[in-house]
Amino acid sequence: MNKRSLPVTFLLLFFTCGFYFLYLIYALSKETNELTQDYRNDPALDLLLSIVTCGLYSIYWFYKIGKQIENYEYDLGMRVNSIALLCTILSLFPTANLVGMMILVNEMNSCIDEKESF
Repeated sequence: MNKRSLPVTFLLLFFTCGFYFLYLIYALSKETNELTQDYRNDPALDLLLSIVTCGLYSIYWFYKIGKQIENYEYDLGMRVNSIALLCTILSLFPTANLVGMMILVNEMNSCIDEKESF
């Protein structure tokens, strides 16, 4: 798994009119599976449901992925940030969901760093 640059991620989220956002839903679902070794996410289904429900499923997706990252951080003994609820609230607002996605990417980067240090 590769870490994502936060400035590049922000620029791609902003300038691709939502296409990179959809890609990140797929990619973060897949990477969360690989990182936690818990294959409960179906990345293709997460992406499809986000598109079909016009983004309503992505509100739940933010909570689900945020909670899985929190649980993984706890298992590693890291300082656990309460990101699931924050990202869910941010996902309710069209422009704030970019911030929620940035928070998830940042926490995923932290988890990757911690896993590599083992």
